[in-house]
Amino acid sequence: MSPTAAWAASLAATVASTYALDAWAAATGAGLVASGLLAGLGRQTVVAFLLASYTAWVFGLRANLRANGSLLAATGASTNVLSKLAYDVARRRFGGGRAARLAAAVAYTGTEVAKEVPYYLAAFGAAVTTDSITTDEALVFLAGANLGAACYEGALARLTRTVLGRDRGHASFDTDWVPAEYLTDYYRTVEPDEIATIAFLVDAMRHAERDQPILYFGTGPTLHHVFACAETASEIHLGDYLPENLAEIRRWIERAPGAHDWRPFVRYTLQCEGNTCPTDDEITAREDLTRAKITILVRVDAHHPRPVNRSYPTVVSAYCADSATGDRATWELFMRHITGLVQPGGLFLTAALRRCRGYTVGGKTFPGADIDERDLRAALRPDFEPVNEGIEVIPTAQRGSHGYAAILLCRARRA
Repeated sequence: MSPTAAWAASLAATVASTYALDAWAAATGAGLVASGLLAGLGRQTVVAFLLASYTAWVFGLRANLRANGSLLAATGASTNVLSKLAYDVARRRFGGGRAARLAAAVAYTGTEVAKEVPYYLAAFGAAVTTDSITTDEALVFLAGANLGAACYEGALARLTRTVLGRDRGHASFDTDWVPAEYLTDYYRTVEPDEIATIAFLVDAMRHAERDQPILYFGTGPTLHHVFACAETASEIHLGDYLPENLAEIRRWIERAPGAHDWRPFVRYTLQCEGNTCPTDDEITAREDLTRAKITILVRVDAHHPRPVNRSYPTVVSAYCADSATGDRATWELFMRHITGLVQPGGLFLTAALRRCRGYTVGGKTFPGADIDERDLRAALRPDFEPVNEGIEVIPTAQRGSHGYAAILLCRARRA
């Protein structure tokens, strides 16, 4: 979703939600008073019921905060415009992730608490100014309004999750992603998609500008693509949205116990470079060179028009934008922001899952943008043109194991 569309959707949702919540909560409170179910129970009992109603309201609000956080992360839109504002400000200042989600939750909660004030003023104002409404009835009205609000918050959370596709099994990167599961499921061996991708990257690096920094955008917790550029780049900069992914990479750089073993991928990289039988020492030497060349680990967010405050002669973004969203418009936005980091005349290398609506990690399904070569070519134009053979479509026969049957590989140069 474009930034303008996200703001428009957030504003419309805020207005609609505010009116619907107020109407439903007021009707529930008035209905509970009119029913007479709590009449004559005594002040202490009514106060205890009011406190219990706040507990129900907190649980409903909690569910809605989680759903709204997922909505913001996936689309940039919110059902509360102040929550979106706080999210965007925190994301620009601190990056995506926990800080932005916390800011959004605080703003959302503050708005919902502020909505309680008119109810108190109306209920107790009526009790003071007229003899027809007692203080106990005012308290019952407030309790009923809280219960109505709790039901509304829960229903809105469910609707939000439905819109996001969570009810169809799509997991959230912010709450469900576990790097260790991804590494176990995909990187115990060099699978067909990576056999093609690594060979493609090794060949493409022959066309990259030497002795210049190279950016890998959206690395995840992986390094298998990075070994191909170690002899070409002056520095290697790795960016990802999730701090836990960058932490996994840092563990390998620091040779921490239990860090993932990338040696099978290093061996295959060297074989693609022409070393048909690399020795253990040669594999270790490439690992050491790669560690030495990695100088920056940075959190990036493809929602930003400028995810990194510089440009590069070579940018690699493999299985990133297409594997981060199930929304085609959001994928196009991500691609525009990522390719915007390539210098004029620079090289952009990308790989994507072809016609994938979701891929599995740890038994959970994460969204895919469901793109093909025509979509990719359209996203690159007019600033980029695929070179040589254009966009390669490589069958991988991994639909059953991972959720996709082919990949796209593309080397494009900026005009």
